[in-house]
Amino acid sequence: MTREEKAKFLAQVKEFVLAMGRIEASVGGLGQRLTRDEQKEAFKEIFEWLGTTTDLPPNSYSREWARELLAHIGVLVQYDTYEGTTDSYIA
Repeated sequence: MTREEKAKFLAQVKEFVLAMGRIEASVGGLGQRLTRDEQKEAFKEIFEWLGTTTDLPPNSYSREWARELLAHIGVLVQYDTYEGTTDSYIA
């Protein structure tokens, strides 16, 4: 990997982390902007898009990571109280 490739990769990772921070902050305030049903519908639409988009290859890790991350974030919207998971593979 050249220095330029490394710099580009690091920039992409930083962009991703910052985007996740913005999503997390936005999800935290969804209850003030959307009803519970609207929140569920929004996440349903996101998952439907994720399953049909041609922007990401159908069997790519990006698609799977997005599903996992959105599922964990979506749990905050789906349940009034959520104590986390007991699954050891989720940190």
